[in-house]
Amino acid sequence: MDKDNKIIIPRKKYRRKRRQFFHNEEREQRIKYEQQLQQQQALKDEEVAKNNEERVKENLQKSRIEKLTQEEIQQQQQEMKKRNTSVETDAQTSPTANEDATTDDKTIEQETTEVQESSSPEATTLSKSTSNEATTDQNEDEHQSQLAADENTNFHSEEAQQSQVSDSVDADTTSNTTSDEQQSATQQATSKTEPTWQDKTRAFIKFHWAKILIVIGVILILTLMNAIFNNVDNNGHNKDGFLNGSIDDHKQYTNTMKSANKAIHSVVTVENNTSDDASSVQNETKEAGQENELGSGVVYKKVDDSIFIITNAHVVGDKEQQKITYGDDNETIGKVIGTDKWSDIAVVKAKIKKQSDIKAIKHGDSQKLVLGEPIIAVGNPLGVDFKGSISSGIISGLNRHVPVDIDKDDNYDVLMDAFQIDAPVNPGNSGGGIIDRDGKLVGIASLKISMDNVEGIAFAIPVNTALSTAQELEKKGEVKYPNTGVKIIDTAELNDDAKASLQLPEDIDNGVVIGEVQENSLAEKSGLQKNDVIVELDGKELEDKLRYRQIIFSHKDDLDTLPLKIYRDGKVKDIKLKLK
Repeated sequence: MDKDNKIIIPRKKYRRKRRQFFHNEEREQRIKYEQQLQQQQALKDEEVAKNNEERVKENLQKSRIEKLTQEEIQQQQQEMKKRNTSVETDAQTSPTANEDATTDDKTIEQETTEVQESSSPEATTLSKSTSNEATTDQNEDEHQSQLAADENTNFHSEEAQQSQVSDSVDADTTSNTTSDEQQSATQQATSKTEPTWQDKTRAFIKFHWAKILIVIGVILILTLMNAIFNNVDNNGHNKDGFLNGSIDDHKQYTNTMKSANKAIHSVVTVENNTSDDASSVQNETKEAGQENELGSGVVYKKVDDSIFIITNAHVVGDKEQQKITYGDDNETIGKVIGTDKWSDIAVVKAKIKKQSDIKAIKHGDSQKLVLGEPIIAVGNPLGVDFKGSISSGIISGLNRHVPVDIDKDDNYDVLMDAFQIDAPVNPGNSGGGIIDRDGKLVGIASLKISMDNVEGIAFAIPVNTALSTAQELEKKGEVKYPNTGVKIIDTAELNDDAKASLQLPEDIDNGVVIGEVQENSLAEKSGLQKNDVIVELDGKELEDKLRYRQIIFSHKDDLDTLPLKIYRDGKVKDIKLKLK
C-alpha cells in the first residue's frame, strides 16, 4: 500500500484511558484493602509503642535487681571475712572450723561467679532485644515508604497487587515473631534474676550452718536429760540419789527402798513425857507399867500447818499433851484429841513448821492383804536416837485374834483384831506404820510376843480399823461400844460341882456363864437371867468372855439384834439380844 494511500485513524478515537482497564468493583476492593492495611499498621504502631514502654520498665527493674544482688554479695563477703578472722584466732583449738571457713569462702566465690555469669546472659539478651527493636523499626519504616510509593504508583496488574498483599502479611508475621521472642527472653531473664525459696533456704543454711548445729545439739541434750529425770524410777534409780550422787549407777532401786524413803517423811516420835530430863533411850528401857511411855506415830492427815497423828493408846497413856519429834530433830507439843483403849488407837494433833518436809501418808486397804506379801515396819525404836528405822518382813498371818492385857493386871481384857508380821518390832516401834510395796499404810504396829524361844511374831492393827476409829475420835473424842450390862465368867473355869448345879451336859466346855444382870440393861430387856450359859453368839461358837466382848464390839456401828443360844436349867433356848 502506498504511503500516500494509507488510512490514518485519529488517536482520540482508539486511545483508552487508564480507568477504563478496571472495573468499579475491583477499585472498591482495592481501596477497602488499603484502608484495612492502614488500620492494622496503626494498631501495630500502638502495640510497638506499648511494648517499648514495658521493655523500658523491665530494664529498669532488672538494673535495680542486679544492683541489689551485687550489694548482697558484697555484704556476705564482708561478713564472711569477719567470721574467717574470728575463726583464724581459734585455729589452734579447732582445726575443723578453719576447714569449714575455707569451704564457705569457696562457696561464696562460686555463688559470686554464678551471679556474674547469670548477669551476663541478661546483658546479652538486652542487647539482642535492642537490636531486634531497631531492626523492627527499620522494617516498619521501609514498609511505610513502600506503601506510600505504591499509592503514588499506578497499578498495572492483579499480580502486582497480590505481591503487595503478601509482602505486608510477611512483615506482620515477622514483627509478631520478633515480639514473642523478646517477651520470652524477658521472662527468662526475670526468672534467672529472681531467686526461688529453695535458693534462699540453701543460702541461709550455708551461711548459718554453725548456729543451726548448736541449736540442734542443745535440743538433743535437753531431750536426753528430760528422759533421764522422768524415767529414772522405771530404770531402777532414785531421783534424789541420782542428783546427789549417793546411789551407784549399777545399784537397783527396789520397791522396798522406794517405800522406805517415802514413809520416813510421815513417821514421828510420840512421847508422853514432855520434860527434857531423861534421854529417849532411858525412858523407853523402863519396865512396862511405869508412867512414861515412848513410841512412834504416823501422820495420816495434814491441814495447813497442823498434822493429825495416829498412834497406840498405850503410848499416850492418860496424858493430854505429848512431845512430838519430827523432821530433823524438830520438836512440838501435841494435844491428844481422843483415845480408845479397846482398839489401842489414839489421835494426837500438833502444829509444825510450814517449811517442814512432813507429809501425810497414803492409805492402803487392809482387806486386800495377801499372806506372804512383803511389808516394811517404819518407826523409832528406842526413841529419837534411832528415828526413821526400817525393818522388813512379810505378812505371816491374817485375821488373828490376839488377847491383850490393857490394865496390866495379868488378866486379858479383850481380843484385838490384827494381822501377824515377822518384821522385827522393838520398843519404840509401837504406833509406827506397816507399809506395803507401794508405800501405802496398811497397819499400825501394836505389840509382839516376848517369850523365850519365840522370835518374829508381831501384830499390827489393820489400817481400815485404825482409820475408822481415828475418824470417830476426831469427831467425838471417844468411841462408844454396846454394854449389855452383865458380869460373866468362862465356863472352862467352873468345877464339876458348879457344872452339875447348872445342869450342863458334860461335853459343854465352852461358853460363858452370866453371874449378874444389871437392872434395865440390854441383857435384862432381852430376857437373859443369872446362871444362863451362853454357848453361841451371832451364829458363832462362843469360846470365852474375850470372844463374847469381841463379837459385841464388832457391832458398835450397826447395833444389830444378835441371836443367842443358851442353856437354862439344862435346856437349850434361843434368845434375841438387843444392842439398842
